Amino acid sequence: MPLAEPPVRVPPSVEVTFGAGITGAVFSESGLLAAAVGDGTLQLVGLGGDTRTVQAHDGAVLCLARDIDGRGFVTGGDDGRLVRTANAGETTELMHAPGRQLDVLAVSRPWKMLATVVGKEVRLLDAAGNVQARTSAHPSTIYGLAFNPKGKRLAVAHYGGVTLWWTATLGQTPSRLTWRGSHIGVSWSPDGTHVMTAMQECELHGWRVADGNDLAMRGYATKVRSLDWLARPPTLVTSGADCVVAWPFSGSGPQGKPPIETGQGIGRLVTQVAVHPLRPLVAAGFDDGRVAVCEFSIDRESRAVRLRPGDGQRISSLAWSQDGTRLAAGTDGGTLAIFDLAVPPA
Repeated sequence: MPLAEPPVRVPPSVEVTFGAGITGAVFSESGLLAAAVGDGTLQLVGLGGDTRTVQAHDGAVLCLARDIDGRGFVTGGDDGRLVRTANAGETTELMHAPGRQLDVLAVSRPWKMLATVVGKEVRLLDAAGNVQARTSAHPSTIYGLAFNPKGKRLAVAHYGGVTLWWTATLGQTPSRLTWRGSHIGVSWSPDGTHVMTAMQECELHGWRVADGNDLAMRGYATKVRSLDWLARPPTLVTSGADCVVAWPFSGSGPQGKPPIETGQGIGRLVTQVAVHPLRPLVAAGFDDGRVAVCEFSIDRESRAVRLRPGDGQRISSLAWSQDGTRLAAGTDGGTLAIFDLAVPPA
């Protein structure tokens, strides 16, 4: 179903508030929405807006991802548990690390593996939750994990740079991409040629994997907490400014070039970005609660459509459905808004 062109504003088809902040959101392949909440629950929202509460953790849900098969969800919590939730609401404990917080998670559907962090160690689990391999200790606390598009390599972000592991031989000698400072998030380009990190110092750093050549993007107003990619041409889209900031990697890449900016004047600071799965559109959430969808264009002026007014609640998560017709936005105040962009406004 094609995405309708909203002329001014599309009201949410569902907006509900829970008892704690939304820490993550993701849609399953069937269109079921899972919203992770700071009270340990996973809220499952169906296509008709019906909501089912699953008590997944004892304490906050700290990370959330679509499961390997695309039908369910995997969460980590501050109770040290890694939990699988099926779309019918049944839960299965995959791993328990007493006394630890499980707040970093990555899923590779091509490789059919999960990766999570226990202390300074990464553990690789199969679909049944069996630990297949583990790494040695990294130099510091691990802040981010990302599989490359084929699932064959795993990037681990920490102080001083990124460690790259081959997933088939996890635990053997890795390679290092070094740069001073704390790297608090990591992402691969869609073509697997670059690894990019967000840094504590309100900037981005990255490397071309083939030769280790590095690049830096500075000038952000705050820490970049959200990264996503447009696939064609590969373009890194980020939060951290008063608009959506995009860095095209086509041609000679972004080094030494100004970024493309869109969505100026909508809100204060962008806290979350999410790229549409089918079209060159980027959803942006702001620290004052506003949500907009920005049309991205390299060669002409971009346009933006406001979806949600500001209410003072920071947007803490954004997620598109797999077909791109629904957008979910969660706030740190516990509000979950779901916009149906397949239906024109009344």
